[in-house]
Amino acid sequence: MLRRLVLASLAALTLAACAPSSEAVDLPDAAAFERQILEQVNVLRFDQNVDRLEASECLANHARERATGLLGAVEAPTEDLPADCGDYDYAGENVSRSDQTATEVVDTWAAEATQAPNLVDEQFEIAGVGCVPVAAADNTRVAEDGEGVAGMACSIIFQGYTA
Repeated sequence: MLRRLVLASLAALTLAACAPSSEAVDLPDAAAFERQILEQVNVLRFDQNVDRLEASECLANHARERATGLLGAVEAPTEDLPADCGDYDYAGENVSRSDQTATEVVDTWAAEATQAPNLVDEQFEIAGVGCVPVAAADNTRVAEDGEGVAGMACSIIFQGYTA
């Protein structure tokens, strides 16, 4: 059964167009990058006296699919957020495609009026982070093992309950 979720501020930022190829950067693998993003979001929530987000592997799987869709995209995805990861009725998403570290990605979100509210929204209880490495040789595809990485494309999907 697919439910309609009340959508929080979906961060529909315009993604910078990438050149067909870029220089490789030194970033951790996607799984470590995902953990670092969730850790940094929870640090920000702690600093704002907001309960930490619990990790959702279900949402992370959806976020990885959405992050893959950021490769070569000009704008962030606008499709409905998934509604099959629990009985939540409230959702939001932040996205990024850059060569920044995980801390810098979260700092960038926190500085943007459209993305900052999701990070500290008290109604969100769970989140899933999904990241894919962007190939340095061709920014429109996922980097393969051993290939140079130009950055990470990431999505974090939040879910909770309306007040």
